[in-house]
Amino acid sequence: MRKRPTSLLNTLFKSLLLPGIIAAFLGVFIVYSIVKEEYDELQDIALASKAHLMLQLLEAQNEIADISVMQDGLNPLSFELDLIDGDELTVFWVLDAAEDVILRSPDADQALLSARVKGGIVTAHGYRIADAINPDASLTVVTATPMAERDEALREVLISVTIGFILLGIFVALAAYLAVRRSAAVIADLSTEIKTKDAYDLSPIDRKNTFAEIEPAIDTVDMLMARLDATLTAERAFATNAAHELRTPVAICLAHVQRLKTKLTNLDTSQSAVEIEEGLKRLTRLIERLLQMSRAQSGLGVAAVKADITPVIKLLLRELRDRVPSPDQLVVKEPEGIWISDVDPDAIGIILNNLFDNALKHASGDAPMTVDASTRGRIVISNDCAPLAAADLDNIKQRFSRNATRSEGFGLGLSIVQELCKQSGSTLELSSPQKGKARGFSAALTLVVSDPR
Repeated sequence: MRKRPTSLLNTLFKSLLLPGIIAAFLGVFIVYSIVKEEYDELQDIALASKAHLMLQLLEAQNEIADISVMQDGLNPLSFELDLIDGDELTVFWVLDAAEDVILRSPDADQALLSARVKGGIVTAHGYRIADAINPDASLTVVTATPMAERDEALREVLISVTIGFILLGIFVALAAYLAVRRSAAVIADLSTEIKTKDAYDLSPIDRKNTFAEIEPAIDTVDMLMARLDATLTAERAFATNAAHELRTPVAICLAHVQRLKTKLTNLDTSQSAVEIEEGLKRLTRLIERLLQMSRAQSGLGVAAVKADITPVIKLLLRELRDRVPSPDQLVVKEPEGIWISDVDPDAIGIILNNLFDNALKHASGDAPMTVDASTRGRIVISNDCAPLAAADLDNIKQRFSRNATRSEGFGLGLSIVQELCKQSGSTLELSSPQKGKARGFSAALTLVVSDPR
């Protein structure tokens, strides 16, 4: 099974989406890393500044009174009580030269003091711990702040940055999708334009749906179509000219044979003349079919202007009546009203005459041939004959294929009809036996008609 080709829109969008997702993750990581580093640095400076501020305050207080005497009522960081939540207060210890605690905050934990590093900043037990020592090492202030607030701030930064990148990614993805879709739509329109080209329309491709990058490819396609058009035109001209040129000499030969036949008295010679006459008549019919095929291949199916086609159909039905030996052998239901269609009148003539010829040629039995054009836009031609097998019904649609070896046809009539139907948008349905019967053959022609205005 042939694999379905990959969509250009999906390919381009996925190609842009994956790098965008990677860039978003890298952006979030870089922003978070930088913010965390700078925020930690600022918080550490603030923590160390508190320790040094307390040390200076205590040194100034020591000049006035002994700290050990005033420690019950002394709290240098009491201002924090009115500014921040109690769970985020800074805890502290004041140590003397012997590392004994001479002052501490009410909720200070001894385990935090044990985890400190002299002259440095360390994280332990969920706290960030810093200290400050005066020059003579007589006083040491240790401060510690909980990491919960710091971690919460970083989490909010991470969430905010992530949301920002997600929103940015959505807008970028939407913009990329719209841009890619517009570009893909241009190429799709170009593909549709190329798809309309066939043996009957090899005009240059419309350049309004192109990009500069694919202009060389379009130039190549236009050049190939121009060469193909020239080749097809030459072939059609040859077939048409050959058929026209053959008409005159064949007609002359036929006239001479007919004159010669009237003068012959020998039965064997006269029979040979009759056979030559039949062969020349058959050749005349073949030339007529070749001319029809040439016209069909030249794109005869569609007319430039829509018109009422019922006069053409009625004219063809009158000619059909003249070809039938007995009126009882033909039943006709003529079209009613106006059938506005862009099917070329000559194409209608070729289609119906071939279907009429096929019905007259292969009719057998007692039932008359019927032509039902009472339904608007639909003509059904039926004749009585032995039912065809499904394989034979498919086979007669092929060029140079005949239903019976004794048939005087060339296997071109239905092929020409199908070609003209394809060009004009009409449909031809063949069925055997006829609907509701055990035998017969029907050809239902459905023309493209529009409502009259």
